Amino acid sequence: MRFAMESIGRRIFVCALSAMAGLSSTAFAQESPAAAPTATAPAASTATTAPAAQGGALAASSAQVRLDALDPAFASGKAGAFALENASSFTTFSLSNGIPVVLRVNDANHVRSLSIVLRGGTLMTSPADAGIESLMLREMARASREWPYDRLRAKLDETSASFATASVFDYSTYTLVCLDRYFDELLPIWAGTFEEPAWDPADFDRVLSDAKLALQKKDQDPWQATATEMNKDFFAGHPYAATPDGTEESLASMSLAKVKERYAATYSANRFFIVAVGDYDPASLKPALEKAFGSIPDRALAIPTGAPSFEGAVTAGLVKKEFEASKGVAYLRGDFAAPSPTAPDWAAASLAARLYSDLLFNVVRDKYGAAYTPGAVVRSFGSNYGSISVYKTSAPAKIKSYLDEAAGELEAGRAMSVAPKPDEGRSPREAVADVLPVYKAIYINESYGTIRTNAAVAGEIARSVVEFGDPRAWLLDVDRVAAVTADELEKAFKTYFIDAPILWVALGPADMLDKFDPADYKGLGPAH
Repeated sequence: MRFAMESIGRRIFVCALSAMAGLSSTAFAQESPAAAPTATAPAASTATTAPAAQGGALAASSAQVRLDALDPAFASGKAGAFALENASSFTTFSLSNGIPVVLRVNDANHVRSLSIVLRGGTLMTSPADAGIESLMLREMARASREWPYDRLRAKLDETSASFATASVFDYSTYTLVCLDRYFDELLPIWAGTFEEPAWDPADFDRVLSDAKLALQKKDQDPWQATATEMNKDFFAGHPYAATPDGTEESLASMSLAKVKERYAATYSANRFFIVAVGDYDPASLKPALEKAFGSIPDRALAIPTGAPSFEGAVTAGLVKKEFEASKGVAYLRGDFAAPSPTAPDWAAASLAARLYSDLLFNVVRDKYGAAYTPGAVVRSFGSNYGSISVYKTSAPAKIKSYLDEAAGELEAGRAMSVAPKPDEGRSPREAVADVLPVYKAIYINESYGTIRTNAAVAGEIARSVVEFGDPRAWLLDVDRVAAVTADELEKAFKTYFIDAPILWVALGPADMLDKFDPADYKGLGPAH
């Protein structure tokens, strides 16, 4: 128990000094120079396409990437130093076929990231074909007509480069990461895999086999199996049910012919935009991209405008899933609707999850020794949701009461102390308002600690375009978190954790599942 408390203390005090500095966004930027430099690129280009309706996300006008959607936040001068200093590092232009390009110059290193972003993701996929886009991109990355697998692998090894793919609910990415000295050589090779994939049956068999093995590993791991069961129930009837990784049923029916049909049906310039981050020369990048991708046809593909919110669609309750191999311990997870990243209270809800996580650790693990790791999180998807999780509990009959006890603390305005005194015991508490500056510092530092590479920054830009319609949106996260008040945090916790319905999944052996009482899972907090 002492070790657990000391672990929390270390996490809190690592950022205490930053908090005392008054949450200077410039200071945070300096801690990750490669992730967020004050770049020397030209000011934002005016060569953008016509603006979409004010406040609309990019998906509502699929031919556009805007640098004006968030202009009031920047032009007002109220944005923090980090956002204002880095906003000028963005420039945009369009290829002749309308594909928008977002460029962020970063001279801090010699690694370049170039991503093609495919809008739509699972929103363009049925559950029966779940995982098809991920398979398609992985197959494409293995070879092109001119560069078969073995030859391509040798070239990537020789140049220390990589082709990476990623699929999330709302979009997918196809990325080249390489040293600047090899960029001119690798760009046409990488573009060739995107525009003229080899579609080799042997490559596809390998990709499909890898996907099935990954799914089998998840099914054999009790914690991942808990998440799989939760997703199946929580996403039922929602576009996110077409999980990017696929399902046992969808992968069993997958074929190369299906994948090629998907490619043909979704290959259109108006579905794509490009994100470039690195030490690029803007004057030479545009003709290089025009040569590589300017011939992709614009077929005016219909792009989904976004998935419906989970708010009002969640039914409180408990689902039990037997997993006999998990002897002696059970796993618990509760999912609930959360505000989207574009919502005014997203930052407050995210911070509330952080405070609740530390209270859970203190109450559930330190005080009662009832679980290995409890926690809470609010995500950042277009249709957003959060989770309360308990990893390895040996107290199935009592665990919910411990979650309620921790929730009651935060509901009453109490949080873990960030500077406990020796005589405060194992459960030191302070008012939310008193600890909030430190938690803000922790949140901001951790967030920017995850974007130390150009590829990671490109990921933030892609997400910002899809969710906000403006590639600079992620720069404002510092300000959004810093502006949260204690009242706003407590209100968000009550709105999304206490008052909203939560769907729970308990997984474990039958003798432990019997001890989970469904009557305990009607809500969260002492009143339940």
